[in-house]
Amino acid sequence: MDSTMRLMAALCGLLCSCLIWAESTPFVPRPGVPSEAAQPQASLAPLLDWFSGDFANAEQARDDDRFASASLRLMEIWPGRPGVRWIYAEQSLAERAPRPFRQRIYRFSEASGGRILMSELTMPRATDFAGAWRQPELLDSLTPQQLSLRQGCEIWLHRQPSGEYQGHSDIGRCTTDFGGASTLVQYLWIGPDRVRLLDRAYDEGGKLRWGSPGEGYLYLRKMTERGE
Repeated sequence: MDSTMRLMAALCGLLCSCLIWAESTPFVPRPGVPSEAAQPQASLAPLLDWFSGDFANAEQARDDDRFASASLRLMEIWPGRPGVRWIYAEQSLAERAPRPFRQRIYRFSEASGGRILMSELTMPRATDFAGAWRQPELLDSLTPQQLSLRQGCEIWLHRQPSGEYQGHSDIGRCTTDFGGASTLVQYLWIGPDRVRLLDRAYDEGGKLRWGSPGEGYLYLRKMTERGE
């Protein structure tokens, strides 16, 4: 496979994970969580400090031509709501930085049993908010009530012995009709200086139809944020 074909395959793998027709429902203030009142609530720190900032997979793309070079920008919005915090996310290809291919808002909720619920929401006319990670005022007109929840695609995050957070969406619940697949499983790892994203899409027979190459896209915090 020549370099052009490898680049096209990498772009396809990246973009496929962003063109998912998941069932969307109107936003609800907070989804119900299992009743485990006797168990302590999980803390959103340091998770939200880690899941904020400017990240890129440039090193990965340089060393493995299955991956396209892309950026991930994460910014906390709407502070001050007890027990719930919000992150605005943009992903863009390095060669088309001003035009993100994916924009989402993630809602993090404290839950019992040492877990954190991460819900994914879409916004109307997302392109109107492109670049909001560096111009937060672009989001001034957006409210939580305008968002749509990607039903079934929630991720329960658990803190691992290593200290990082890890989770995935429930198998069989996050639906899609893209690329011959019927269900999508999304995996996420969050550490102090890295975010790893891995998608796997299956058909009704359980056959893998598409997904991220290897162990997924590894976004590293940019060196300027590390103070180097």
